Amino acid sequence: MTPVRLKKILILLLKILIVVELATALGEGLSSQQWGRFGVDLVVAGVLYLTWGKFAVGLAEKREAYRAKMVESPDAIRLFDALIFSLLWSDRIYDNIPKDRLRLIVIAYTLIALGLVAAFVKFGTGFMPLVVSGALVLGAVNLVTWIVSLEREAKESLQTELRLARDVQMALMPKDDPKITGFEIAGTSIPAATVGGDLFDYTGLGEDGSRLGIAVCDVSGKGMQAAMSAVFTSGAFASEAGRSASPGCILSRLNTAIYHHSRKGQFVTFLLGALDKKKHTLTFANAGQTKPLLLSGGNYTWIDLDGVRFPLGMREASTYSERTITLKRGDVVFMLTDGFTEAMDDREEVFGSERIEASLRTADVGMFSARQIIDHLTGTVKTYAGDTPQHDDMTIVVIKVV
Repeated sequence: MTPVRLKKILILLLKILIVVELATALGEGLSSQQWGRFGVDLVVAGVLYLTWGKFAVGLAEKREAYRAKMVESPDAIRLFDALIFSLLWSDRIYDNIPKDRLRLIVIAYTLIALGLVAAFVKFGTGFMPLVVSGALVLGAVNLVTWIVSLEREAKESLQTELRLARDVQMALMPKDDPKITGFEIAGTSIPAATVGGDLFDYTGLGEDGSRLGIAVCDVSGKGMQAAMSAVFTSGAFASEAGRSASPGCILSRLNTAIYHHSRKGQFVTFLLGALDKKKHTLTFANAGQTKPLLLSGGNYTWIDLDGVRFPLGMREASTYSERTITLKRGDVVFMLTDGFTEAMDDREEVFGSERIEASLRTADVGMFSARQIIDHLTGTVKTYAGDTPQHDDMTIVVIKVV
């Protein structure tokens, strides 16, 4: 039995008790010719019947006002406001109760109903009905209080986990931008409230470290599970980066490691660029990540690659291909996760790749540093989203040739 159904039964029980009270008062009047009790009961019942509908409609129109009083008002909460709020928002309150707690709410309602019956029937003499009714209602209140404390404890535990996960995630990422003659490189990651598994990193590739590896990845999942997967991915990437200077070869080997060591259904999208500082080239391999964006000569190009595009860990054996582009002075490369392209406004419309290009065109990117470009783009996305909560991490690395 659901709490909503039990609430309806309780209301029906109250109606029955009112009818019984009227019938008792009527019987008393017929037997003793004392009609005072019946007259009062009849007037009260008539007033309730005539005014309840209009009263209920009027209160329903003020639902949000009563909710604001309960949640936002700094003033003391009046008992009347609390009563009206609980009645107007009862169905929504029940919807927010976890399923494993609903049966406890049902028991609490049952105790309250028994308390009302005990108070009305008045079995026993003296203070006995009052003691029994009070014990039943107090038991119901204690039960509801315990449920609230359980939910608060669970919420605080989740918040603690999210803080730890965010600390782990942020500790994996570089604290400083790399300093390379002829280039400006900057990166940032803005975690969502739920903490995803975004990660970016810089590291030397190959045994001599002559090429700079620039990685942007996104681990599936949220919270501590995603953070731990990011730790493994970061360690595995560091190991593979020292064995090869080829992005395609690194991702192919990394894919096998993630496939064998991750939980079933755990995937990693990974974009890896290898910057050759002498030749001014950037070689990409992409495993399911957002395509890199190249700004060159005033034109924007989303760089696509042939071959396998599966995220890492989806298949045991995948061979990832590469694509090399030559960079010249003034070129800008954007490596970003889908937290940018899939950011939504209050109408649930995504920001999209076209708005990214439009945002960059409105700014004089050529005069911006790599860090200023990041600030401009992230600011534009946040303005677009407005008050809509950020649902995914936003991670970006910008490479500018100077």
